[in-house]
Amino acid sequence: MAGQVIFTPVDSEPQLPAWALTATVVVALIWLASDAFGVADARWDQPLAPYARPDAADDSVHHRVLTSHPAAGEPSPALRNLLVQLARARDPDLTDPELRVLADGSTRKLSPTDIDRYLTRIEQPRDHD
Repeated sequence: MAGQVIFTPVDSEPQLPAWALTATVVVALIWLASDAFGVADARWDQPLAPYARPDAADDSVHHRVLTSHPAAGEPSPALRNLLVQLARARDPDLTDPELRVLADGSTRKLSPTDIDRYLTRIEQPRDHD
């Protein structure tokens, strides 16, 4: 209707498809402009601090002891002491006989199979009756 009023004084015949397309484009541009300029500045949350594991230093010590043990010429008690410490953390009385022998025995070079066996025994759940 508004198009008819505008086009009548100009003495032009309105073409409905062209008029509809023009009106759609104008409305879309007005909507986009109001959407783009009527928005407040974005607010960002404070970023999370990077996660720092509390035992990262312990991991590096454990890794160093574990990797230096097989390469050492003379066996060091460090790996044995570390395994005993882990075992006592799970079982303060050290009731497992094999772990007790490890704790009371002399320092010797442990093979990867021995280390795995001791760690498996340390991680096994215990029944405390």
